[in-house]
Amino acid sequence: MQIRLAKMNDLQKILSILNEATLDLQQKGIDQWDYPWNKNKIVNQIKNNSSYVLLDDDKIIGTFCITDIDHINEFSVNVGSNYLSQIAILPMFQGRKFGSEITNFSCSFAKEQNKTLYLDCWAGNEKLKEFYLRNGLKYIGDFPEGDYFISIFKYT
Repeated sequence: MQIRLAKMNDLQKILSILNEATLDLQQKGIDQWDYPWNKNKIVNQIKNNSSYVLLDDDKIIGTFCITDIDHINEFSVNVGSNYLSQIAILPMFQGRKFGSEITNFSCSFAKEQNKTLYLDCWAGNEKLKEFYLRNGLKYIGDFPEGDYFISIFKYT
């Protein structure tokens, strides 16, 4: 298993993983993400060095983003913290501890920078919330976002 910054030639694979993971979530009744993913958004994330890929035997099987939080929002997070988002693993590779690898990598990344790491998920995704707690993240609370709630977690 390897994690590295995404490159522009990874774009189609990242989009494919995000779209496949989104459809899988929607089939489970979890409408956290919109389908299909916006290509320009992913291009910008790659250009800004915030998009990462997870490889297993040199095959990209997952993706995620780590960005800087540059403004204070209603969740009272610290400016300059890191935000972990868009964690997506191909459904056929889920349940093999790859999500824990991404979480551990991201927590170590934030710790090396002496930053707090935040992440969120749809408040109705109990399985994912339990996963974050098992992986050492602290539950902050549920907050409204549009017509639903998100659960906020952090690692310090």
